[in-house]
Amino acid sequence: MDGYDLGRLTDFDFEELCKDLFEIVLDRPLEVFAPGRDGGIDLRYIAPASGRKTVIQCKHWMKSGSKALIRHLRKAELPKVKRLAPDRYLVATTVDLTVSAKDEIAEIFSDFVRSPGDIYGASEVAALLRKHPEIVRRHIRLWLASTAVLGSLLNRDILLRSRALALDIDESLRRFAPHPGRDHARRLLDEQHSCLIAGPPGVGKTTLAHVLLADHQAEGFTIVEATNRLDDVHRMWDDDEKQIFFVDDLIGQTTLDEGAARLANQELPRLLRMMKNSPTKRLVLTSRNYLVKQAREHHERLDARGLDPYECTVDAAALTSDIRAEIFYNHVYFSDLDPGQRAQLAEQAVYRSIIHHRNYSPRLLEHAIAEIVEFPPDESGNVAAAILQNFENPAHLWERLIEDVLDADALALVLTLYTANRSADHDLLRDAWRAHAGLSATSDADRRFRRSLRRLEPVIAKFGEGRGGRVEFSNPSIVDFLHGHLARHPELIEALCGSAVYLDQLVTVWTAATRSNRPALRTAVVDRVHRFHDAIVRIQESGALLGEYRYDNAAAEVEFIVALGKTGESAELASIGDVFLAELGDDSHTSASTLYQLTGDVAASSVPEWRLHARKLAEWTFSAAMSEIYGWEDLQRLLAILDDLLQLSPELAEVAEHQVEDRKHELAIAELQKWADPDHEADIDEETLDEILAYLETEDHGLEEEYDRAREYFDREPEPDSISPAQVPVAPTPVDHPQRTDSMFSTFREK
Repeated sequence: MDGYDLGRLTDFDFEELCKDLFEIVLDRPLEVFAPGRDGGIDLRYIAPASGRKTVIQCKHWMKSGSKALIRHLRKAELPKVKRLAPDRYLVATTVDLTVSAKDEIAEIFSDFVRSPGDIYGASEVAALLRKHPEIVRRHIRLWLASTAVLGSLLNRDILLRSRALALDIDESLRRFAPHPGRDHARRLLDEQHSCLIAGPPGVGKTTLAHVLLADHQAEGFTIVEATNRLDDVHRMWDDDEKQIFFVDDLIGQTTLDEGAARLANQELPRLLRMMKNSPTKRLVLTSRNYLVKQAREHHERLDARGLDPYECTVDAAALTSDIRAEIFYNHVYFSDLDPGQRAQLAEQAVYRSIIHHRNYSPRLLEHAIAEIVEFPPDESGNVAAAILQNFENPAHLWERLIEDVLDADALALVLTLYTANRSADHDLLRDAWRAHAGLSATSDADRRFRRSLRRLEPVIAKFGEGRGGRVEFSNPSIVDFLHGHLARHPELIEALCGSAVYLDQLVTVWTAATRSNRPALRTAVVDRVHRFHDAIVRIQESGALLGEYRYDNAAAEVEFIVALGKTGESAELASIGDVFLAELGDDSHTSASTLYQLTGDVAASSVPEWRLHARKLAEWTFSAAMSEIYGWEDLQRLLAILDDLLQLSPELAEVAEHQVEDRKHELAIAELQKWADPDHEADIDEETLDEILAYLETEDHGLEEEYDRAREYFDREPEPDSISPAQVPVAPTPVDHPQRTDSMFSTFREK
């Protein structure tokens, strides 16, 4: 922690850092004081008995240099100090000061400074920090946002999946304000080694995840971004290295990604156990809370019992006024707003109305400020009104930009990018955009595409630098808005179907609508099933992917075609489905639960051509289910669907009976051995243990001692809870300090 980047601190950060440091240096409590434009005080101490006054001036002037600082101190601060007449005056600054510069400042304030030792430049401040590392730990932006941390991230490009993530982490650290959710998440990572950060859109889930990643990176962990979801964790796992894995939007960005949810249901419980048993591994996940709720309703292994021990909920409504104010202050401080605009936001009535607004959200702050920065000069007058307007109508920002500001080319690009899964390949996006805009492949069309992409950057779209020049929306809230935009303008759905070049464009639009919580969008899409049908017949095969590869991409395509076939009763789609079913048979990623759902849909179809595929799907489902059996619970899920599969494929009966019985016997013995091993944490609960004991009672297992011990354990008398309600620790109620907020925003009035 020797290389501190003081330039990454805000003005108020620096004042609070100086307060902590000089309380140690002077051995007395200090108060942060903000009397207004001409007070000349940042920190002060007044002796109770004598009334002797000590004043400390904090100047965060890194970019100005020592000459500018000295001029300012002589011209602006000296008259104030003379009026204050302190008994001792100290200066602390982030400017590097030479010996002669310190002597000159000491000479300016010779009546109040004891010696040049009362002048602390950047080097002296850094020396104090090295001497007092406990102070460094209190100031998160100082110790997490050091250039060493960021440089380390950027140098690990083999395991760190994208430079974009490193830059995103860097940006998050600038704007983050510590809150209780961070402490809770950190405890989960320390104790459980895994943490699922859940909450509503825009509350700061990803920001908190970035802070946790940087926190662990500073402790020697390598960050691994699992962009292909959970299977990346297994692929990138290195037993010899400390690793922290990051999966953002675990089960979908704005709507439930059923493939990702099925994968999480299949893999996450086992992965959580692996993390818990490994001291060198950590896992950070994020998801919108309503998606977690939807996933739990359909996937039994993601229920409350399975996820609650790992879940950290973040909610803007639970943030104290102090925390809201600091988040707001940080967003303004690190923005491109000019001094006049910042001064508007520094008015007490203004910032209080913003931080107490019922729709307060860090994301709305970010986008509202970005919109103000883009305002033409004649519209930048009332900054506060613009922010509050976005708070009153969260869709206003995107509505204004997308419906009023963008030209036809840029709007076509937004809609085309909407049809991509998460992000789009740059060149394929250009081709799909040309098709949507009705343009041929010419140099003029390419020029218009590049111009449109520039118009969308950075507020609406951005490049993911580490993913081959892929293009993605700057924030999922844009997709939220576009869901509603398409519901209000259903003719756009017809246009997207009519111009689609890649099958995954259709899959993305259909699944987003049919799984969304917007009935109007769902109705608009289903009512236009014939448009999707015609587009599939025209495209015929999947080919290249505009968007990112889904974990069960082949299954998603078949599921989509089957759904259309059921809705439109189309024999033509069943014929085309042969091609995609062949791909599905070669796709080892497809989960048994996905295949089982498809098997039931195909078997129940009124179209004879579809029903012909049911037998083959049943066989694939059985094979996939057998390959997914890692524990007793997995076996029980297969047994629950086995009768359905055997009815569709009688040929399975003899093979299935022997394979299932052999696996059941093997698992029962393995689970009992693990339960009996004192060095291994058992994965089964008492109900499962009872099932295994009942099964082994009539089996030849050779584990008499382990069996008897387990039976004695199970038949024991239950012990009463050892912790009474009075012993359960209660989190303290956060306290707000409005004077701290007033002092913070006063730094904008002084600029």
